[in-house]
Amino acid sequence: MAENKDLEGYKISTMEDEEDYFDNVEMELDYSISITEGSMELGKDNIKEQKKYMRDSHGDMDDEEFLQNMQSVNNDEAFLRRAAKRLEVYEHQKKVPYFGKFVFKYKDDEEYLTVYVGMSGYQSDMNGQQLVYDWRAPVSSMYYAYEKGPASYNVHVDDMEDDEFSGDIVEKKQFLVSNGRLKDAVDTDSNINDAILLEALGGNSGVKMKNVVATIQKEQDAIIRNRTAYNLIVDGRAGSGKTVIAMHRLAWLLYNYKTLESDNVMILSPNSIFGDYISEVLPELEENSVPEKEFDSLLEELLFIEEEYESKLDQSEFIIDSGDQDNQRMRNIKVKSSISFYDSFNEYLDRYVSGMKFRNFHYQKVEYTGEDIAAMFNGRFTRKPVYERFENIAYFIVDRVEDNSPKEFPDEKKRNLARQIQKQMVNLFAERNLVELYVGFLAEMEKKYPGISEYRNEYGKICYEDILPILYLQVYFYGCHSYNNIKHLVIDEMQDYNIFQYAVIDRVFGCKKTILGDRYQVLFYDPEETVVDVLMKIFAKRNGQGGYELKELFASYRSTAEITEFCNGILGGEGVGGNTVERHGRVPEEIQCESLDEAVEFINDKLSYGDMDAYDNIAILTNDEADAYEVYKQLSEYTEVTLITNQSVVYAGGVVVLPKFLAKGMEFDAVYVMTDGTYDGSMVTRHAHYIACTRALHELYVLDVEQP
Repeated sequence: MAENKDLEGYKISTMEDEEDYFDNVEMELDYSISITEGSMELGKDNIKEQKKYMRDSHGDMDDEEFLQNMQSVNNDEAFLRRAAKRLEVYEHQKKVPYFGKFVFKYKDDEEYLTVYVGMSGYQSDMNGQQLVYDWRAPVSSMYYAYEKGPASYNVHVDDMEDDEFSGDIVEKKQFLVSNGRLKDAVDTDSNINDAILLEALGGNSGVKMKNVVATIQKEQDAIIRNRTAYNLIVDGRAGSGKTVIAMHRLAWLLYNYKTLESDNVMILSPNSIFGDYISEVLPELEENSVPEKEFDSLLEELLFIEEEYESKLDQSEFIIDSGDQDNQRMRNIKVKSSISFYDSFNEYLDRYVSGMKFRNFHYQKVEYTGEDIAAMFNGRFTRKPVYERFENIAYFIVDRVEDNSPKEFPDEKKRNLARQIQKQMVNLFAERNLVELYVGFLAEMEKKYPGISEYRNEYGKICYEDILPILYLQVYFYGCHSYNNIKHLVIDEMQDYNIFQYAVIDRVFGCKKTILGDRYQVLFYDPEETVVDVLMKIFAKRNGQGGYELKELFASYRSTAEITEFCNGILGGEGVGGNTVERHGRVPEEIQCESLDEAVEFINDKLSYGDMDAYDNIAILTNDEADAYEVYKQLSEYTEVTLITNQSVVYAGGVVVLPKFLAKGMEFDAVYVMTDGTYDGSMVTRHAHYIACTRALHELYVLDVEQP
């Protein structure tokens, strides 16, 4: 190390030095807590006195004085809320004030900048010195991105880049801190020391997802801090940290983009349970929770046809139950989610619209010729949805009607007239029944795909794979409500959405997006057309706008080496990441059970005899909700267990029973996977089994239950 010229005269800190610094930060935090508590007491006293004065003097106050006093009370209450939040941060920092450190020597400068990196920044209330830097700060990026040696960072204001600061990292340390005690300081040349990472990964899963700012890996950090992508697509293997990256990216965006507030971002999540599972990550990172929405909720909000249709879960259970059966609906699901079907549908709609015949249109002595209407419809307004074009034409006609009137029309009258005219034009020139229009397209495709015209399930509901093109058709014709206040959308479990869903999402949310998932964690896997191909088509740059960047993550951090090897075998080595850190544990077990009773008895024995006592979160995963209920009903006779269904909104940990599909994105200390012995056969069942088994951190049991 003495050969590094930047180290001449620089002394690497000792453990004693680090203990002294740690103790000083703890002392400073105690002081900050003390003065914050004192200011809060003063604030409470001020509010109490002001309210008493207002009560006692209410009869003598004029309106202006009363409003001034109310404003003063409101200001003091706002101060108390900010102080309470600051106090909460200080108390959290007392437990773990920071987790890393590096020393940076600027190029052509003799000074050294010492940066202690923590979950939150901390500035001394005694002398104003920056004692700890927030992990999201520009300078902190070097901790994750560089080893010792040459390094640099940029300072940005939103997307405007400032100067680059370059130099060398001459010292880098990681710390093990627990409950306000510095346990160890480790010199490191790497991003995260393997021993520290191993200790973090070896812990139990939480009831809620936890922040991982202390162990973010270099490739993960590059995604979190990405500024260049309009649509950032992250394709990562199971356990590579995709969801936690998404949450930390949101925290980073909210910290670095000052015009971005928590209500300007949204998470599109797979289900309510998953939303509850990730609900505490942002508050842990000192950001307010952000709104979440499920796609099926968006579907219900947007779609205005009155017919009944399936949910995503209905379709998923049908797929899992069908397995490798070559039935008509399984073939239809595959075709109706394909890029070629989407392209054919768009060609059909374009032909339909371009073939619309316009006749002369009369309204209150105003006449527009068919040629005039066609010119506006196919010319000036051609970029707008079909019915919105009629709306714009209607306003032109209203203007003509107003010109013939002695009085100017009020806005409300204009809107009412435009709606009447639009309705008349739609009745004359366009198909109003969206389902009939879609059925006409299916009839046209019947020759190419025999049986494709089936679009209802056995209960008469519109199939999920058909309601999505119908929603797209509605958006194509009518347009849709846009979430203009949303400036960044996060889509998790990207493989769960098909091309029609992404086309609708892109219309509804015209903002930047972070899209994360695993192309292999899908029931219908087609190597010739994956979700990545779909995303590249929908989010391709058009007219110089939009575009995407694709990032891949191959390293897996969730499971033990033994579980990862087992999962590798399920897909024949395809799609599963390798363990970066060799964390070892119990070899997964496969148990043959003659009945469900025997399987439940096996699980109960494991729970009863203390084998699972070390674990907080244990999952029993079944093929569908009906199976989950049967397991729950039997197991609940012996032990405390929770049933999770598609209607559940809270995940409280403990022992839970749920369908495999609802477990996507979650992780558990121990997992029991219920199968019927068919998982090694079809592509569908193998992928469903892979999704289930990759939920396990420490122990995995596969219970093969014979069917009656």
